[in-house]
Amino acid sequence: MTGSGRPPPVSNVRRPSDVISLEGWGALWRGLRPGLVRDSIFGGVFFSSWQFLHRAMLEWKAVGMDPIPRFDEEIGPLSPVAVSLAAGLSGSIAAAASHSFDTAKSRSQCIVLPKFVLKERKFLKWNRPGKRFERLTGIHPADRNLLMNGIWLRMARSGLASFAVVGTYYWAVDHLVAQ
Repeated sequence: MTGSGRPPPVSNVRRPSDVISLEGWGALWRGLRPGLVRDSIFGGVFFSSWQFLHRAMLEWKAVGMDPIPRFDEEIGPLSPVAVSLAAGLSGSIAAAASHSFDTAKSRSQCIVLPKFVLKERKFLKWNRPGKRFERLTGIHPADRNLLMNGIWLRMARSGLASFAVVGTYYWAVDHLVAQ
C-alpha cells in the first residue's frame, strides 16, 4: 500500500476542487445511499403515522354525531393545534426510525479516502466490510456502537420542526388566505 494512511489537514481542503483533486469525483456523492435510505424511511414512517393519527382524530370527532357521517367532509375540520401535535409526534417517531441511517450518512461524509487508496482497493479487489444489509445501506461495521448516539435530541428536533411547519401552514391558511 502506498501513502502514509493519514488524512490531510483540514486547512488543505477548502474548496470543492480541493476535495475532487484529493479524493476524486466520487467524494461529492459520498453519503448518497444512506441519505436516500434515511429519507425514504423518514418519509414513509412520518406520513403513514401522521395519516393514522389524523384518521383516528377524525373518527374520534365523528363518534357523537347523530347521522353517522359518510364522508370526511361531513365531519368538519380538525383543530390546527391537534393536527400540529400529531405531526410533531409523527416527526419524532420517524426520526427515531431513521436515526441510524442519518448517523451513517454523516459518518461516511467525514471519512477522507485519497484517490490512490480507492484505486488500490479496486485493483486488489478489496471487499467492503460488514453484513449484506450494512454494505447495501452504506453503514460501516465500526459504526455499529455509534448509530444510536443522539437519538433523543434528533427526535426532539424533528418533532418540534414538524409541529412548527404544520402549525405555520395552518396559521397561514387561516389568517392569510381570504375567505
